[in-house]
Parts: sequence; C-alpha cells; structure tokens
Amino acid sequence: MVSVVDRISRAFEQGEVTIGVLIVFKKAFDTIQHKILLSKLLRYGIRSTPHRWFTNYLSGHQKRV
Repeated sequence: MVSVVDRISRAFEQGEVTIGVLIVFKKAFDTIQHKILLSKLLRYGIRSTPHRWFTNYLSGHQKRV
C-alpha cells in the first residue's frame, strides 16, 4: 500500500495521469475461516507487518454466510 501511494504521489508531482481502482474484500473475508487464511498467508511468506495488518483487520470481523 505504501508503495502504491508513493508511486501515485510521484506520478502526480510529474504531471502524469493516475487512475485508481479500489476493491472491497469485505465479503470475501466473511466467507472464509480467518485462522485458515492467516496460516496460509504465513505459508506463502506473508509475515511481519503485512501479516499483522491482516490479523488486526480480521480480528474485528465476524464470519457471515
């Protein structure tokens, strides 16, 4: 996310056109078991700060189907 913001800022400063596409993943996260997702993220090498971001994000969400 920081990298994306940095690229957009640099492009804006250079007078380039920037386009953003935002995707809401809320429903996707509500349809899976959070423990399984977090363990798979670790298995795929998502660790440290990014993993904590996901953990914090999912800790306040309840699974709904």
